[in-house]
Amino acid sequence: MNPLIQLYDFHKNEFKLKNNTFLRLFEELLSTPPCSILECSAQISPKGTHGARFRLGYGHQDIQEGLSAIHNFLGNIAGCKNVQLNSSMLSQIVNNDLDVSRAMAIGVGLDYTTNIIDSKVKFYVLIREYPEKVNQILSLHPPLDSIRDYLIHEEFCFGINMYFDGSTSIEIYPYLDQHDLNNTALMIKLKLRDVPRVFIEKCDQLYVSFEDDGRRVLHFTPQSSTKFVRSINNRQLSLAYSSVQILNYLLNHSYHKETTAIFSLKEDEILSENIQNINLLYNLTSRA
Repeated sequence: MNPLIQLYDFHKNEFKLKNNTFLRLFEELLSTPPCSILECSAQISPKGTHGARFRLGYGHQDIQEGLSAIHNFLGNIAGCKNVQLNSSMLSQIVNNDLDVSRAMAIGVGLDYTTNIIDSKVKFYVLIREYPEKVNQILSLHPPLDSIRDYLIHEEFCFGINMYFDGSTSIEIYPYLDQHDLNNTALMIKLKLRDVPRVFIEKCDQLYVSFEDDGRRVLHFTPQSSTKFVRSINNRQLSLAYSSVQILNYLLNHSYHKETTAIFSLKEDEILSENIQNINLLYNLTSRA
């Protein structure tokens, strides 16, 4: 079996996701080469755990095929009953003028909820050394003070949200690596010094995104996910992550592969020591 399919099936069964048209369309896209990246996600909140969240992607060598496959997928989603998908922002950004040689990866995510108008798809692009595209994205992003202070690296990731009610938005995901996280002057400049070291130390990377009102969401990639989970001390997260550990055992046994875990936390909840909303994401890259 393709390890990406095994990952998807495991997540679907573990979080008891019922079959529906949207998942079927996503499964068809996932099972078709040259898709080589899959990320599954569990969104944890006081309301419970929401697991119908997936993202798949294509590497640099497969960008053109991936663009065509994602375009067809979005067209199929748009044709579903009660879905009003607005792709105008996507067409403005990803069009014939896009220099695909500067795209390192692309992807599409599905976040399906029982309240269909709150469901969405998200188109992702990771670009490198493409300042004119970065400028375009920032012009469409909600205004933020000192936003360019975060643009430390040549790589730049952004996502275009397309909700099933027709609304759209754009997100950016600047990141800091280990060297950046140990740069005291930079951490002060970005006002990240107040984040407890227990979350930042021994992290390979830290991504930052922003809510509409400017509040930050911090996305941690720890070297030891087990220690990170223990430091948060959230029962729902511990249960969800125990499933990931079982999956990693199975993947390691069958393919000598393991997933990479990312934990997304709201900065204001971290600082108030009242963490209630957590996204657990785990991904795998594998070519069929």
